[in-house]
Amino acid sequence: MMSSTPKKVLFVDDEPALLALAEDLLIEEGYLVVCAADSRQALDLFAQHEHQFDLVVTDESMPGMTGSELAQQLFQLAPELPVILCSGYLLTMADERIGATNIKEVIAKTDVFFKLPSAMASLFAQGQH
Repeated sequence: MMSSTPKKVLFVDDEPALLALAEDLLIEEGYLVVCAADSRQALDLFAQHEHQFDLVVTDESMPGMTGSELAQQLFQLAPELPVILCSGYLLTMADERIGATNIKEVIAKTDVFFKLPSAMASLFAQGQH
């Protein structure tokens, strides 16, 4: 289990059932979780709580603005903020849309609940100095 202050995660997905599942999973893992139902809401939440988030986890396929576009917007505001992108499509870190972002990992949507906790723990461990 994590020590010190719990990490605060912004989780973005347009599917309410997935938001609820992710929130439960991440709270169980010891994180503070704020959920957003789309990229615009996520940007609004980020603006309201600037520099309070330690990580953003976002779905790629959402109406209005994709997850990688959201990551580009967040990179402009907070280049140090890590992002994990979840995608139902085969995206890779080499995908051209991932340039100019702080996307650290791409997880297949089907694997997200299996791989997300360890991916997050690994990212946070790398950030320890």
